[in-house]
Amino acid sequence: MAYVVSSPGSCGEFIQGYAEGSSFMVTCPIDRFSYAFSGFEGNGEALPPKALSAVEKTMAYLGEEKRVPLKLKSHILKGKGMASSTADISAACQAAALACGRKLSEREIAAIALSIEPSDATFFKGVVQFDYREGRLIREMGLCPAMQILVYDCGGEVDTMLFNSRNDLVDLQKSNETKIKEALSLFKEGIRHQSLDLIGRAASMSSFANQKILYKKPLEDFYHLGLEQGGKGVICAHSGTVLGLILPMEKDAMAVKNFLDKEMKGRISFLDLVHITNQGMQCRKCDIHDFEKL
Repeated sequence: MAYVVSSPGSCGEFIQGYAEGSSFMVTCPIDRFSYAFSGFEGNGEALPPKALSAVEKTMAYLGEEKRVPLKLKSHILKGKGMASSTADISAACQAAALACGRKLSEREIAAIALSIEPSDATFFKGVVQFDYREGRLIREMGLCPAMQILVYDCGGEVDTMLFNSRNDLVDLQKSNETKIKEALSLFKEGIRHQSLDLIGRAASMSSFANQKILYKKPLEDFYHLGLEQGGKGVICAHSGTVLGLILPMEKDAMAVKNFLDKEMKGRISFLDLVHITNQGMQCRKCDIHDFEKL
């Protein structure tokens, strides 16, 4: 029986830093996905190195020796801080398990993903606080209220492995601990009250605190211009190049985009208009024709 597994990407992280004794992120899962297809007859395809490693490690974890052909496709941009690798890895893990008649838990997937690289946790349902160094779920934050996010790129690419191997990274994160604790407290209140205002304030606080770690020159202007147009705050990829403007669902997002494009004068490039998703990883029966349409 053939299956397709979808796993969401992200628009950076609502919060990332150090608090409560660990480096962590608060996930920002969006409706852009990687898809892994398994359980079909015939040959698979050559997988990207990280996805291939995910399949091999999953098979070793399950004690399986058979070869599992997979197909993978993604609608997530690479190297921007949008969890493209996490989405590929997690989808590949679950697809390989399903081909063996097994299904992995989110925590099992997190452990396999972390053995490959520091991992996001967008495959969990809702929004979570996640120790991306130890692969530990700190807490489930709950379901995020609906929002639109205008995603922009500051330019360039960031290698996640190299970024997270920086010798000064944890010390820099620790220097932001007071601000990050405040952002985390605001975010919890925002989820509790389903308030975009509080969530936007928390995300903005974390984005600006991260400037000493990975500077984004357009952030200040992007933030103020976005608020002027009814935005609720900014999200950043703390180890990537993207910025996102949080907008209420009723806002005319493309009108705001046109305003930002004009005012930012090419200093930042529009990538996408996305929405938060709370669905986490999804699995369903599928045939090759359905997969090819994704």
